[in-house]
Amino acid sequence: MFAQRSLLIAFLILSGAVAALAQRSLDYDHVVVPQDRIDARAPGYPPLDVIPDGESGITSLAVAPDGDLYGATSGARSHLFVLSPIHGFVQPIGYLPDTKSVTHAVVISAEGDVYIGSGTSGHLLKYTPSNPYHQEIGTQDAKLVSVKDLGQAVEGQGIFTLEIDRDAGVIYGLTTPDTHFFSFSISTGKFSDWGVVCPKVPEGEKFEKDKIMSRMLALDSKGNVYASGEDGYLFRFDKVEQKFGKLKVQAPAIPGREPWTRVDAFMADAVSGLIYGGTSDGYLFQFDPAGQTIVNLGKPLIQYDIAGLALGPGGKIYGVGGTAQGMARLFSYRPATGAYEELGFVDVNRRPYYTWQAYVIGAVAVGHRGTIYIGENERISKLYLFYPWE
Repeated sequence: MFAQRSLLIAFLILSGAVAALAQRSLDYDHVVVPQDRIDARAPGYPPLDVIPDGESGITSLAVAPDGDLYGATSGARSHLFVLSPIHGFVQPIGYLPDTKSVTHAVVISAEGDVYIGSGTSGHLLKYTPSNPYHQEIGTQDAKLVSVKDLGQAVEGQGIFTLEIDRDAGVIYGLTTPDTHFFSFSISTGKFSDWGVVCPKVPEGEKFEKDKIMSRMLALDSKGNVYASGEDGYLFRFDKVEQKFGKLKVQAPAIPGREPWTRVDAFMADAVSGLIYGGTSDGYLFQFDPAGQTIVNLGKPLIQYDIAGLALGPGGKIYGVGGTAQGMARLFSYRPATGAYEELGFVDVNRRPYYTWQAYVIGAVAVGHRGTIYIGENERISKLYLFYPWE
């Protein structure tokens, strides 16, 4: 058995080397992120002990107070994994009960507990880390993650996205398909339903059956929470008044497409107090919570969709965008000058061992030391580590 496994490993490594040499010429590296600025990690221990194909699409990432990165996948089963910057490799933890989808729905409390919103069952799950790096290596017989079921957020609804106020100990979320905004008190264990952000499906073609809401939530410096909903309008939950309602500002949209506009990505800048967002039409915008104003910063890329935003060194904003039919591209925006820079495809070239390029991005997060984590959302997926510069 050992000899067979060794032969298989050798065959896969050799096959990967040959495939890598045949994939492209070295000139191609001029249109991708510089190779000293990006790396990739398999979701486990290649070539065999990885999260299986069809279950590895990374759709949620969150950084814990100690710097560890937790993520969840979507597919035939949803898996939970962790990467510690100290070790630098992805450790699969196991698959989640009754869950096939976790979309921007992993948050971590001040105590280090990991909360996961199931898009399938609508239940909020709690995972308390023990020491995953002491687990036996191997995911071919993946184990069920030991979690505490905290209940269903809203009856009959899945959880679409989550955000957490660590200081207050409150988790906020949106549900699917009916766009309920809810909160969960960690101390009391109780859910509260505050209303919906999109009461009806926009009129359009018969294949359009989804109510429109943001794929993420944003938390400002005062603990207020923001989402996008009907006609691209922003909604706010006022932490002090405990009220939820629509604001008089809309996310930027191509004229006539307002009913189908959603905020795909939010990013809060703690220094300036501003919130940046990326829309489904590919616009980057700046929102001032104090003045309740939005500034359209334009389109950093030709494509639609901005899948994620992250704050880099010197206040520079990094983002990744592109539709599933195109190829993911990185860009940067410097608020001080208003300048954009297209940084190239999300691609890693490690000849002669492998080359890997991302087409669809499912999640983005930034670590304590500035590393930007980019999760690929495809049948066979990788976690990319991007090292930004000023």
